[in-house]
Amino acid sequence: MNFESFLAIKYIRSNKSNKLISFSSLMSIIGIILGVAALIVVMGVMNGFDNELERKIMGVNPHVFVKSFSGVFDYNKSMINNIESNKEVKYVYPLLTTQCIVSSGKFSSGAVLNGIDLNKSGELKHYIIGNTDGVVVGSELMKILGLKTTDKIRIILPFGKTTPMGFAPLSFKETVTGIFKSGMYDYDTTFIYIPIKDIWNKTEMKNKINTIAIILNDPYKAKDFSNKLSKQLGFNFYVSNWIDLNSNFFSALKLEKFALFIILMLVILVAAFNITSSLTMLVMEKVKDVAVLMAFGATEKNIKNIFIKQAVIIGSIGVLIGDILGVTLSFLLKKYQFIQLPKDVYYINTIPVDINPTYIAVISVSAFILVILASIYPSKKASKIDIVEVLRS
Repeated sequence: MNFESFLAIKYIRSNKSNKLISFSSLMSIIGIILGVAALIVVMGVMNGFDNELERKIMGVNPHVFVKSFSGVFDYNKSMINNIESNKEVKYVYPLLTTQCIVSSGKFSSGAVLNGIDLNKSGELKHYIIGNTDGVVVGSELMKILGLKTTDKIRIILPFGKTTPMGFAPLSFKETVTGIFKSGMYDYDTTFIYIPIKDIWNKTEMKNKINTIAIILNDPYKAKDFSNKLSKQLGFNFYVSNWIDLNSNFFSALKLEKFALFIILMLVILVAAFNITSSLTMLVMEKVKDVAVLMAFGATEKNIKNIFIKQAVIIGSIGVLIGDILGVTLSFLLKKYQFIQLPKDVYYINTIPVDINPTYIAVISVSAFILVILASIYPSKKASKIDIVEVLRS
């Protein structure tokens, strides 16, 4: 250990003449620990929200939608096979989606009815409990209607027949055979799934669909794929994708994540200012020691290094302990999920946490840089001491 490092460590520790400086150093370390730990936990939670919501949105919804400007159109098997032959496509299935009213006898509610072949819908099957041969109702909608599996419900559709008495909406009864539970409140209170053949058999919409749902091998390429597909299909159809449909939502999440990062970095900045003040006080106290060192041949660089190394030690301790504390809290929050969220406010009911090494590295490096910058002024001040004037006094 050279004399710079020795003195840097010695000046951090308390001495009988001035315990205030060592207490200030301790407060600086605690401030950095809390700031770094808070940033790691908050960024882990925000990143977890992003990933969890993306996963559920991609699991419940198709990655790419093909719709017609005329609304419904004929089910075209060759068109679906042509799309499915693309190497970027995992599978394709027809979909007939419409608004409806669902009634259990005592209670009624608006819902979205999805006519679909659940056996060919991929990830969607993982969110269904029970049998998919009949109607599958969202778990929260089941509670609203007071339903259980094997109960019968009446589904009222917005299309029907015109009679002498006016328009008569089409309605039919179905047995609830399964529960749809995505963990996203909006979906679980809204979605109903029914075999598409049942709608074809019970309505005049025989072999009619209004959506071709496409699942890609890489859902993050949905935007590029939808642009290419739109050019191939021509003017009768339009193509949308999950990225464009949810762009505002995810942009808001990213903005919120960035704002929280900046706000919590201010905690570390306050700790860095505390380091500046404690080092400045230390320079004022050790002015004679510095003068003696310079008289014995210490250079301005040596004096700067003493105080910069002191900041490095304080910063290293604070960042290291902060990292350990932040990762530990994040791990506990992820494993035990002891914080519950109100389902009617948030999309999910537990706090997801994604412990990302990249975020931890960025937070640690940012905090460390702030600490080093905080030491520049007092170290320069110490190196510019007039040794003749100090030793003469």
